[in-house]
Amino acid sequence: MTMTEETMTEHDFPADIVFKAILRNTSSFTMDTIKSILAERELRALISSRESSNGTFTSYTISARFPSNDCLMTVCANISSLDGFMTLF
Repeated sequence: MTMTEETMTEHDFPADIVFKAILRNTSSFTMDTIKSILAERELRALISSRESSNGTFTSYTISARFPSNDCLMTVCANISSLDGFMTLF
């Protein structure tokens, strides 16, 4: 299952979710910070990253099994508050 613009309800969880976050390259600790955000919620996730061709942005692909919509929304909100955050989809 991938995250869509449709609202997920609690009966849709637990759910395997894959989403991307794009951040400006402002810190070398962003990958570690994302890992910490997920670890705080006891989520085991796969995270990959890809830097833009000119090195201005990094796209992070995050895949995890989320136990609830609340957990998903909390993780997304925490990632969205990171320095350099651009978009989440």
